[in-house]
Amino acid sequence: MPRYGTRPPGRRGPRALAAILALAAALPAFAAGEKEMAEAVDLPPVPRLVVPLPAPPAPPTPADPSWLLYEEGRALYGEKRFGEALQSFKKAVEARAARSDEAVARIDAALADKDAGRAQGSIRALVGLLASRDLVSSELARIRAEAGGSLLKEMSAIASRRVSGLLDSFLRAAKLVVEQRGGARIGDSLAALRAEAAAMRYYPEAEMAIGRIYRAEGELGLAELQIRRALDLAASLDVPEDRYAMLEELAEVYRAEDRLRDYELALREVADEAELFGKRQEYLRLAMERTLARDGIDKFMTLYRVEDAFARSACSKLGELYLRNGRTVAVIYLAAAVNMALTRQIAGIREKEPGFAYRDLRGLLGRIGSDAALSRYAEDSGLYRDMVNLGEALARGGNRESARELWSAVAQARGAGAQAAAARAALARPALAAGAAQAPRP
Repeated sequence: MPRYGTRPPGRRGPRALAAILALAAALPAFAAGEKEMAEAVDLPPVPRLVVPLPAPPAPPTPADPSWLLYEEGRALYGEKRFGEALQSFKKAVEARAARSDEAVARIDAALADKDAGRAQGSIRALVGLLASRDLVSSELARIRAEAGGSLLKEMSAIASRRVSGLLDSFLRAAKLVVEQRGGARIGDSLAALRAEAAAMRYYPEAEMAIGRIYRAEGELGLAELQIRRALDLAASLDVPEDRYAMLEELAEVYRAEDRLRDYELALREVADEAELFGKRQEYLRLAMERTLARDGIDKFMTLYRVEDAFARSACSKLGELYLRNGRTVAVIYLAAAVNMALTRQIAGIREKEPGFAYRDLRGLLGRIGSDAALSRYAEDSGLYRDMVNLGEALARGGNRESARELWSAVAQARGAGAQAAAARAALARPALAAGAAQAPRP
């Protein structure tokens, strides 16, 4: 059962309750005696922005009508033609289901053949039985030898011959399913082939896109239902990691509805998948916090690299939420977000300069500011905002020198924009003054 839940608002299932209780039990390890999340938290307003939809990988069959319709919908969405985009995405869902239904029907027809039982559940055996009606045994043996054990190559070679309608239909369906779902999932199993053909009918990427349209138009109730539907179908994602983006999209719906507990839990479901936030890594997290607070950002970045970039955005949002609620656990989430972003930037530089080594934050930000691609990522990821917020979290914990190190670097960073001004304001603040409100999340 997914942790994000499918319960109606206002009801909590046992697993959702267990997740909340587990979270409540874990938080004291980071910040004993802190305020409960039930207290009101003033968050920046939720802007109604059109976030670009992700581009799915090209399908094995470029003529896949569902993929073409999805691409059409993406283009319309980018032009804010939401009504037309919605229709394209719905058609994409229908086209994907129709293609799956056709593949299942063709496989079922072959399985209903009088000789299918002799195949004993083997795709290769069934293909051989049906092919023996059209090809002589020597030709079939030659095809198998040339295929070198590859079932897909064998089916393609047989399909290129003039074979009966039943076999041709089965081969078309089997090749489509293997190419779309992957041979590793199917092996030589007829049962797995049929199951994967049935699973092909779902198009979670398009379902998610429909949810985003609803959110962009302010239909939050519909957006929540649609995004949860997409999450329920996440096993059919072409890129499994897209599930994390779906959870963040659901979190944004919760934030817009002022359901801050659900907002937190949806983000935690993403962040908890990062190795750093595993149950066995508490000592590492404490060591990272201690190094950052005592020795500063340069020692922190020299000693630690957090590479689970999929969780960066969720960590950033959680850190901001906890910071605004006055919770010291904000430090580790913001530190993780900053480390993930800088780790990716360092990797980007090393692609061009394999010998590049991190020396200090100012030098790295200087390199980022002089490179268009790195600058764009820094802006898109909210790197400078996270650094300003991390400084604020450190200062509130009494570690002002480490905070000033961060603020000074951002204040002088090329391309930091409004965050550079926020860093300068933080530097000018008296040591005991309360922090200014963070810049709203774009």
